[in-house]
Amino acid sequence: MEIQTFSIVTGTRACNARCPFCVSRMTGFSEIPKRRELNARNFQKAAMLAERAGTTTVLLTGKGEPTLYPNEITEYLTRLGDYSFPLLELQTNALDIGRLARDGSCPSKLTIDHLENWYDLGLTTIAISTVDFDSSANAKVYHEDYPPLETTIELLHRLGFSIRLCVMMVRQGIDSPKRLQELISFCRSLKVEQLTARPIRRPDHSDSQQASDYVEKHGVTDQEVRLVNQWVEDNGVHLMTLMHGAKIYDVLGQNVCIGDCLTVEPTSDKIRTLIFYSNGRITYDWQHDGAILLGGRC
Repeated sequence: MEIQTFSIVTGTRACNARCPFCVSRMTGFSEIPKRRELNARNFQKAAMLAERAGTTTVLLTGKGEPTLYPNEITEYLTRLGDYSFPLLELQTNALDIGRLARDGSCPSKLTIDHLENWYDLGLTTIAISTVDFDSSANAKVYHEDYPPLETTIELLHRLGFSIRLCVMMVRQGIDSPKRLQELISFCRSLKVEQLTARPIRRPDHSDSQQASDYVEKHGVTDQEVRLVNQWVEDNGVHLMTLMHGAKIYDVLGQNVCIGDCLTVEPTSDKIRTLIFYSNGRITYDWQHDGAILLGGRC
């Protein structure tokens, strides 16, 4: 068995953004326990399994926004110090990180000291979820108070982190080769290390009709996705293909990954992501309850 990513669900369903295409709402919150003590026993088992399966990347993610729980992030990073995972990443909407960069403070408990401590504990990469590089476009989706990405990225680079900009492709957003070129130029100007572009999708079985309807109305078409993919293939150098089919290219000197957020590979024994929940539940798919290795405490 191979496991590409060890994903740790941090925090609860609470979020400071309002994404209308929220994947968490569509894939459900049934696995998210109320705030409780971490099931350290099952965390150790999940980490051992990932380590023995050759996992190189750990992703601190959430069904809500992880940075609302800075002490929980610190605890996970501290525990991960007992293992040999080289790449430790944090997935975030970066709203409060951006407010720290812009204002020196934010509504949550997050501080610059937290970020500096996470770097010292081995956190390597901040993966910022967004729909555009334009703040006004992001404000329409995430929050009316959306700090400029430029200041957010500058702060994180100054602290030593690498950046992955994870752009969700929506209609009238990054939906064409021209818009992707503009996005690449933005990333190059700020020395963003990695760029991922993927279309918004609805899962096979959605728990949110509202979010699913938004995806149907505002998602990019298959033809638009093909045009973007073809432009990348024509103008980039293929560097590698990940186990779930996402391809990484060098495009004009920018690292670009073209993928799909809900790809499933049922015919392979390779696991795209091993998922740990704080109550001890361990699964290997976001959509299907049957993809379970260990149950958690009730």
